[in-house]
Amino acid sequence: MKKTILFSLLLMAVATAFPQGHYYMELIDNKGNRTQTYPNVTDINPEIQQIINEVDTVAIYNSVAWMQQYVRDAYSPEALLTQNWLVEQYESVGLDPSVFYFFADYPNNDTLDAGNVVAIQRGTKYPDEYVVVSSHYDHPDGPGADDNASGTAGVLEIARVLSQYSFDRSIIYINFNVEEDGQIGALEYSKECARQNMNILGVFNLDMLGWYPPEFDTIRMFTSCYHGSRNLYDFYVNVANLYLPETPTGWKTEGETGAGDHHCFFLYEYPALYIGDIEYIQQNPCYHRACDTIGNGFNNFALARAFVQATMAATIELANGTLPPQNLAATCDGQKINVRWDEAADASSYKLFKDNELIAELTENHYEDYEADDGEIHEYHVVAVLPDGSETLESNHDRMHVTQSLTLPFFNDFEENTDGFVFYDTLWKLNDDTPYGNHALANVSQMPRDYFTYAETDWFSIPSASPNATLAFDYYLKGNGYQNNFGYLPYQMYHFMVEATTDRVHWHKLDAVESSSSMWKHREVSLNNFIGEQYVQIRFLVEDLSNSLYERDGEKKSAKIIIDNFTIDYSFLDVTENKYVTFNKVEICPNPASSLIEIFTDIEGQYNVSIYNLMGTKVYEYQYFENGNIDISSLPSGIYFLKVTKGSQSIAKRIVVE
Repeated sequence: MKKTILFSLLLMAVATAFPQGHYYMELIDNKGNRTQTYPNVTDINPEIQQIINEVDTVAIYNSVAWMQQYVRDAYSPEALLTQNWLVEQYESVGLDPSVFYFFADYPNNDTLDAGNVVAIQRGTKYPDEYVVVSSHYDHPDGPGADDNASGTAGVLEIARVLSQYSFDRSIIYINFNVEEDGQIGALEYSKECARQNMNILGVFNLDMLGWYPPEFDTIRMFTSCYHGSRNLYDFYVNVANLYLPETPTGWKTEGETGAGDHHCFFLYEYPALYIGDIEYIQQNPCYHRACDTIGNGFNNFALARAFVQATMAATIELANGTLPPQNLAATCDGQKINVRWDEAADASSYKLFKDNELIAELTENHYEDYEADDGEIHEYHVVAVLPDGSETLESNHDRMHVTQSLTLPFFNDFEENTDGFVFYDTLWKLNDDTPYGNHALANVSQMPRDYFTYAETDWFSIPSASPNATLAFDYYLKGNGYQNNFGYLPYQMYHFMVEATTDRVHWHKLDAVESSSSMWKHREVSLNNFIGEQYVQIRFLVEDLSNSLYERDGEKKSAKIIIDNFTIDYSFLDVTENKYVTFNKVEICPNPASSLIEIFTDIEGQYNVSIYNLMGTKVYEYQYFENGNIDISSLPSGIYFLKVTKGSQSIAKRIVVE
């Protein structure tokens, strides 16, 4: 019997904040693991080899032949017919499928009746750890034999074979609807996985498996991913080349691709791969045309079978394999570096490395490094030693240096230094050539496609008695958004995230800054959820999933990510989550000063002025103030914060009293 699951996944706030029909990434703390590492596969397992040899080309042919009878537009009766047929296929091999329904109105159509078809094969040892094998079944303008009846047939064939065996971890087989109109089915499903904090170890997305240039004699397979999935890519390629050496697998010539449902999982930090014939998509004369049928758009069943076998082998190895230690994190307490990681299954001991040198062999999953207080940034990783003496692959790596806690309120206008910030690449720097001449922390490099970097603060504590805690900063961000051969995708591909952590394992998403602007803006973000925490860090994460170079006046320009007037305060800025305000210019002259200061803003009319000392105590307040002078001669020498407030907008600037 078919089961249905109905989710209403677009929150009202999202629907009202953005134009109807456009889907934006929802900020969800519960998410995948960017640092996921994988089993060490060095030899062919004869049992796995026997299983993948069960892949039946005739079964793949029959599935594609059935689906190519229909133009499976996502909103059509044919899509619903295909959905129900898929349910029957999973039921026929003993699985218990369900349908994940979701709302979709892109690009102006609300007649969606067909959802995602999901069948879960439960693991016997770790049922709450998942491997996902996916495809999309919709196609808007033709038979779609290669795109993507072939990938859907591949998922069905993997399910047909593997459903007859048992595995340690669970396997999710899923066929998405509405891929062709913005990957909405995958977006909504991956969003729900993140909401439920599902532990998805990897996603193998099959999309177009069967077209190969007929003039080529030797068949090769290609795949691609984003930087955050490179560990999964390395694992998959290693397994594929081990089990199918006669059909080698390699990196897609033009690099990563975002044109697939795997992208949506990656948005929520689940490692995911695109697996298919996209290497030759520009050469396929039947791509998205009426001739995409068996023999034309789908012309090579040997290639399709190899893709299915490679995916099946990787799925089994991951579902049954021994994982390296996960979630290694290095934190600081002002005297030493504390390194912790999750216990690894079946581990008898651990080897801990600092800067790639072995520093300890231990049975516990934590270590205190008192030898790290040398002012240097150190990198840590660990491997597990198994009872037979073999070792897992490396855990994720983490870097840390010994530093004292930041003193709050903390402010840096980057006029002279980047004190309080840590950088793990050389692209962040002080820059005095930013728009309008501001001195600021900038990343204005010509960033390559698929770019990832972050700047993080040193650690700090927020007193438990604090009434409010706030992060504020000014920013200037310019990029090109995202566009591929298929037009604009209906959600952001370029990310400028603000995140916070209390353990360096779980990074909580505080804010997502819009992908492009042409002026300075001001941002204020609540840190109230971290009041009382003894260890907190903030980071700016910049991630470009396309190409950040943009073109203006016929010339390529660099993307710009610029941050100024960074403030962490726990006393006087009371703001709501993700507050969007327009930047208003505030100038204080002279600064430093000993008597009179002149305040000039571009705020029309009167506003309020308050001055706070470093303890958060208000020492001066002037209501109904207009641009002019203030006498600060009564204030003791020291550092203060001057806050300008107009309605719901407020900006704090540091002043120095001599």
